[in-house]
Amino acid sequence: MKKRKKIPKFKSEKEAAEFWSKHSPLDYPDEFKALKKPFEFDIDFLKKIAKEHKEKKKIITLRMEESQILLAKIIANRLGDYYQSLIRAWVREGILRELEEHPEIEKDIRKKQIRLLSP
Repeated sequence: MKKRKKIPKFKSEKEAAEFWSKHSPLDYPDEFKALKKPFEFDIDFLKKIAKEHKEKKKIITLRMEESQILLAKIIANRLGDYYQSLIRAWVREGILRELEEHPEIEKDIRKKQIRLLSP
């Protein structure tokens, strides 16, 4: 008879995150119960997790004025960063600001099951 796996006890959120990044809940079917109504994460919790999660980047084409790119390169150089990373950070900051100013957007995020943001 196959021994049933038990989820270990975690000492910290970091330890739990490391464990679940390498394991699937499907490997522990007896450890979970079906819910009558869907679970919804708190938006602040999702933002925190999104900041800690590194998501694969997708290449896009973004047309920008040459002066904007040059200025971003100068600023990034001054900060000791790459200009693409700096532009991504600016986009992320703008998105977070919009989410903060327009909390009703949260409904659309949940409908589409979009991850909020990655650092």
